[in-house]
Amino acid sequence: MSTLRSTLPPSAALWCAVALLTPGRASAQPASDLPTRLPVFSVEENAPRADDVTRLPFAITRASRDGHSVTTLMDAIGRAPGVIMQESFGGFEPPRLSIRGSGLQSAPSSRGVALLLDGYPLGLADGSFNSALVEPQIADRIEVYLGNASSRYAPAALGGAFSLITTPAPGPSVTALRAEAGSFGAFRLLATGDVTRADTVLRGTAAFTRQDGYREHSSQERSTFFASARYPFPGGPEATVSLYHTRPVYDVPGPLTLAVAQAAPRTVTSDVLRDQPRRESDTTQVNAQLMRQTSTLLFDGGVSWLHTDDWFRQLRANGTSDSASDDLTFRASAGRRFEIGGGEHFLQLATTASRGWRDLRRFVNDSGATGALFGHDGLAATTAAVEAEDIIRLRDNLAMTAGVSALVVRRDIADRLPSDAGPANTTEALHSSAVQPHVRLLWGARSDVAFFVGFSRAIEPPTFDDMFVVAGSYPNLARRSQTLANQRSTTWEIGSMGTRGPLGWDVVAYHGDWTNEILRLADASGLPRGAVNAGPTRHLGLETSAYWRILDGHHRLKLVATAAWSRFYFDHDPVYGRNRLAGAPPHQGSAKLSYEHPSGFFAATMLDWTAGPTPVDHGNRLSYPGHVLTNLRVGWRHDKQWTAFAEVKNLLDRQHIASTAGVLDLVRNPAATSVFLPGVGRAFTLGLEWHR
Repeated sequence: MSTLRSTLPPSAALWCAVALLTPGRASAQPASDLPTRLPVFSVEENAPRADDVTRLPFAITRASRDGHSVTTLMDAIGRAPGVIMQESFGGFEPPRLSIRGSGLQSAPSSRGVALLLDGYPLGLADGSFNSALVEPQIADRIEVYLGNASSRYAPAALGGAFSLITTPAPGPSVTALRAEAGSFGAFRLLATGDVTRADTVLRGTAAFTRQDGYREHSSQERSTFFASARYPFPGGPEATVSLYHTRPVYDVPGPLTLAVAQAAPRTVTSDVLRDQPRRESDTTQVNAQLMRQTSTLLFDGGVSWLHTDDWFRQLRANGTSDSASDDLTFRASAGRRFEIGGGEHFLQLATTASRGWRDLRRFVNDSGATGALFGHDGLAATTAAVEAEDIIRLRDNLAMTAGVSALVVRRDIADRLPSDAGPANTTEALHSSAVQPHVRLLWGARSDVAFFVGFSRAIEPPTFDDMFVVAGSYPNLARRSQTLANQRSTTWEIGSMGTRGPLGWDVVAYHGDWTNEILRLADASGLPRGAVNAGPTRHLGLETSAYWRILDGHHRLKLVATAAWSRFYFDHDPVYGRNRLAGAPPHQGSAKLSYEHPSGFFAATMLDWTAGPTPVDHGNRLSYPGHVLTNLRVGWRHDKQWTAFAEVKNLLDRQHIASTAGVLDLVRNPAATSVFLPGVGRAFTLGLEWHR
């Protein structure tokens, strides 16, 4: 295969920096083919890699997870700058997940960001997803797209995207086995293997995890299987096919009042014991991709099919949902390098289209048993976009990228409830389109320092969960649909990234003006009330990452820190004025000091913190305090094959609030407000890994 390394001049480092910092980065292109002198961070190790570029500001690699316990999604991706993640029950169940405030208000399903497998969605075509369906340990690396940088793969997600990249590279066969056991009945197994036959690379991975849970009624179990085959045609394109299947099953312990969450964090309410909330899902995804790369041309395209069965028994005020869905996604992109009038251009064209069908039934939760049917709907969603982008080198150290995408969305609800069960009151249709421009300017101040400024506009349509409202009181429940407008954002960014000797940094500041932001509200008991469009809101933030190689010889000592400061607030709202949006902590961050001895011994200590009060309601009448958690890890590597480690999280056993089950509009009785999710106490893990 031809590579860009063999055909581009040394000034191509700037091109790579532009690709690194601009939207539409194609993960299909091999990272090692792109030389650059600008730093790219591995979040766990945060070391600059001058000759191995992922074309992303942040990539969490498989190697960085060696000697770590990956218990939750927070462990896998939660420490990337700009990512706001708050755990719920201490396992793989969906956390509060947001990038730059997008998706912060969504529960019980998530939206606002996208979860991808090799660039194809693990969520539904309407933009909703269940992050419990993601097993991060199957990935070679996890790419983190911030903001508009995800438009190529997720054109209708304002926050960004996470993509699990599994494509194995040709080379020696790799086999790995991993086992972990820990507190609260935790047990995890992972087995993966690569087999190379001629030019074909086969991969198989199986994973299993279970735990009793920190709280009552919080047991969970997930089994996952992944298989792929990659074949390069002689002198032509590479083809990859893959199969992913996972089944998570977990109990839901539910929220508590603030007083109970602090005094008795492992308990549950009597409502939970009566209604037995629980979720069971099955997901199967099949992907087929084709990629071709020459010295001047890059093509990447494919198709994905996703089937999901989801059964979710919530508290009786919201009932039980049972749904089956099928979603098809097509994606293709092509890029070509050329010169016009002495100027160098790299023109990229891309299209993506998703179409989904979903059959949704709603039943009364009769004290843990399935009761009467009170809703049946057929849902159809279409999300399609076409994007054009040109990267122009203005000078040797100055480049600009400009692009525009056209987005079309449809959301159709057909009421299928039998006529004798009640009137049809959910039929609804939403059809809209938009043009989304973006532009970015990058200046390479020196070979190892760059500055950039960017501007983008984007929209995000409501999901079906946003458009539905459950009304009435148990057992006389009913559901209705509502019309919501697309939420829109206009965002400015400015940032810098670079290295100076043993130091490295990545800093981005952003300012977003939002209109019609979709806020999903709950009542004082944490039960969903439905979604609304807010008035003007503002999203401001500062995303930072830095590292310091204190020792870099036989003895290695490194300090890594990431932090996200954010302020999301109403812009002179007639009711809430300039109050902060509920659910967003003012500051989140982490710092890790790690040491490696030549003998194979390693140790690390990490601090994770949430600083400042986090409001629970938009009226800002009730909030919960921040916290600092201390984690410790020690281990030993032997003969480059064996790794043993011991890890303790929340070493000091600090009682804290992890997050809340949704947010409220206005707290009327703070003492009785039951929305708080207590964090997990001290937890130990022992792990052993073998690979060759």
